[in-house]
Amino acid sequence: MTALLLGGEMPHWSDRSPARGAPLRELAATARGHVLVVGPHEPELIEAIPARQVTVLVRGVPDADELAGRWAGRAGIQVCCGSLAKLAAVPAYDTVVALDGLDRTGSTETADLPWAAGVAQLLAVLRPGGRLLLSVANPVGLHRLYAGTGTPGDEAWSAFPATDPTRPAGLERLRAHLRSAGLDVLRDWAAHPSPESPSVLLDEDALTDPNLHGYLTSALRRAGLPAGPLLADSRPLAADLLRHGLAGGLAPAWIVVAAYPGHHPSPLPDGLLGQERLVRTASGWTVGTLGPVPPGICLHDALLAAARSGDQPEFRTLLTAWQSGPHAAHPADALLRTPDGTLLPTTDAPAGTLSPAPGQSPLQQLAAALHDEGLAHLWPVEGTDSLLAAMSGLPVDPAPAPRPTPSTLRELTAAHDRLAEQLAEAKAQLTWYEQRTATLQSDLSRAHKIITVLKATTGGRAATAVLGGVRRGKHLARAALRRLS
Repeated sequence: MTALLLGGEMPHWSDRSPARGAPLRELAATARGHVLVVGPHEPELIEAIPARQVTVLVRGVPDADELAGRWAGRAGIQVCCGSLAKLAAVPAYDTVVALDGLDRTGSTETADLPWAAGVAQLLAVLRPGGRLLLSVANPVGLHRLYAGTGTPGDEAWSAFPATDPTRPAGLERLRAHLRSAGLDVLRDWAAHPSPESPSVLLDEDALTDPNLHGYLTSALRRAGLPAGPLLADSRPLAADLLRHGLAGGLAPAWIVVAAYPGHHPSPLPDGLLGQERLVRTASGWTVGTLGPVPPGICLHDALLAAARSGDQPEFRTLLTAWQSGPHAAHPADALLRTPDGTLLPTTDAPAGTLSPAPGQSPLQQLAAALHDEGLAHLWPVEGTDSLLAAMSGLPVDPAPAPRPTPSTLRELTAAHDRLAEQLAEAKAQLTWYEQRTATLQSDLSRAHKIITVLKATTGGRAATAVLGGVRRGKHLARAALRRLS
């Protein structure tokens, strides 16, 4: 297969980090009819589309050649290369998939299009009754608030800058823009933790239901981190935003499914948590194979709340119930504490596959969290995992807990401060030992001088002579004994 060049293609450009992940593959699987995929998407996502006719549009020639070679023997798929502006405005597609958004559909070889013009270009190729799957990155999303301050690389280049006045500022304005274009918004989700690789998609009903907050807090804490350098771990703040009703407005991205009026049989979930679907029923919320979701609080948050308030009896009760129960191998952020005190796992993954930090036990993960979330003043820096094991009645492991490599600026700063404190203490001990050694040496030198002076006196000479005689007597006595024996 040879890629079709439309114009505006970039001969030496390749887009890194394409749209990917299990939730996006689930959405791609709902595409029907002749499908157009616009922008960089992982090949597995495109292969999840069940349609017989799929057209893929990318702007970099290396990317187009790689995809064309991958699907050389597959019928019904075509790879095109060029700018979105060069796409013929012919209503030829039943579904348009733009789950990477529009930021990487422009080209240096063509004039920049405003965001609204890019969306109009996508709608121009949709047939009546067609469906649009569109992702829009949030310029003030949580991933940007905690992003590092390094100089952006070439991969951050976009033909649709965040300052574009036609880009909708907020999810409600995005809905309004699509409705004004004649589309019905079938479903929309807030995407976490990053626009290009979300692992959690949640609609407004799920985000605002207080009975679901404990379960979603666990999901957001286990969603992972955005790529690139970070100022701090964004997951604790994501959980706080959920409690304050801001998880949607400050989400890293919004994903919308919209369509022209017509028949749309494909059902859409209220949320996607990895490969699990979150669905609201008449009796409450259900998640995939886990079934009904009970109300409750994430055990991780319950433990942190007890630690912050200094409520050691409550902390010990939670810790003992966790480590003495059947879910001791699950991390605290993968357990839900129901109102009756029962602990339930929030994922059906087998024990041992849940830990985000390889080599760390659940207690060691909790020990690290107590320091990473600003509680180091309440717990000793060293040996916290051993203290937690003793509090929960477990045998103390003499082996030190392996700490994960710091991945954010705050963790690096905390590690620097901790090492600086240890170094200052070591220097103080070294100074004390040096001073003590110098004092002992001075005392020894003074004693040696006194002994030398005393030896020079009459009494000293006499004592020395007597001591010499005693020593000679000992030698003679030993020699006599040897002869007699």
